Amino acid sequence: MNIARILILALAGLAAVAAAIFVRGAMQPASTPAPARVEAPAQAPTAHVLASRSGLEIGQRVDASTLYWQPWPEEAMSPGYITQSARPAAIEEFSGAVARAPMAQGEPVTERKLVQPGDAGFMAVVLSPGMRAVAVPISASSGAGGFILPNDRVDVIITTDANGRMASRTAIENVRVLAIDQSYSDSEDGVVLGSTATLELAPRQAEALALGVAEGDVSLALRSIADAGEGSELDTTDTTSEPAPRRDTMVRVFRYGQEQQVMLGGNR
Repeated sequence: MNIARILILALAGLAAVAAAIFVRGAMQPASTPAPARVEAPAQAPTAHVLASRSGLEIGQRVDASTLYWQPWPEEAMSPGYITQSARPAAIEEFSGAVARAPMAQGEPVTERKLVQPGDAGFMAVVLSPGMRAVAVPISASSGAGGFILPNDRVDVIITTDANGRMASRTAIENVRVLAIDQSYSDSEDGVVLGSTATLELAPRQAEALALGVAEGDVSLALRSIADAGEGSELDTTDTTSEPAPRRDTMVRVFRYGQEQQVMLGGNR
């Protein structure tokens, strides 16, 4: 065998080995690189702010069920927001307040959007749209013995004395009592003896009441809770009586299921 034939055979063997290695490498799956480790973004610091649990309308009263503490990003904090760390008892503090401006669900609450009883502007928020707040002087005898409370319904009675002839009429029926003096909230404990009652009246009723106060004495007649749904009307019917000797009358007043006896002065 000559050298040329040996070289050809050697080259052929090397080519076969190279082809086998190539085919083996092509048939093996490519190795998957390990996934790069992703760092979780750092969570932004938050604070708990006082927020509205549900939407609030103007004039709606707030209680503990309508407010809650909501997480809020510190970078989005406003100076007017109320935080739990600064005022942990804020929910209790604002119970009984009234919404001065509408608030959406989850919206942070600010003191500018709520008004507390006794604060300036509270009565204007409590008033129903189109109504007026008018104050009238009362006493224990002209205010149902002190049993009239805010949110009760009353009739307004005007009594006049024209040349010895006593006349009385129910000037306004079924109006809401907004306040007795500076008391705005309901109370079932005892009575509220005040000198001024603030009534919620329509403009025409307010004019009739002002005229009645100028004409004579004003008395408030407490209405039953069952009559609260009846409309508020003006009544111009006069009831005239001849002068009669003074007599005292004992009447029974029922409120919250309890009976009270009240001595009322009779006609003069």
